[in-house]
Amino acid sequence: MGLQMSRRLDIEDVDAALQRAANKAVGGTPEERSGRFQRVQSSTVRSIRYDHDARALDVTFTSGRTYRYLNVPLEVYVAFIDAESKGKFFNDNIENAFVCGTVRSHVKR
Repeated sequence: MGLQMSRRLDIEDVDAALQRAANKAVGGTPEERSGRFQRVQSSTVRSIRYDHDARALDVTFTSGRTYRYLNVPLEVYVAFIDAESKGKFFNDNIENAFVCGTVRSHVKR
């Protein structure tokens, strides 16, 4: 039983390490991704940027408008990037949870 339990833990550790490596290969660590815009696959969100030092999250929507959300923990940014539905995650966890302001507007005409 001890060997079987140890082997299961080893496989779980390897699986977790491979997942971290894959995430880093695709976009870097959360800290490395912060500070630059991350293009995302979404029908409502075009890109996301996180300023680790300022704890500020910039969200650019497909309309071209960018909003900055303040005092956003890194964990929220990481979960947003990893969310299957960016729009749903935004609506459920960011929109009314953090103070925000407009950063810029590039509305397509």
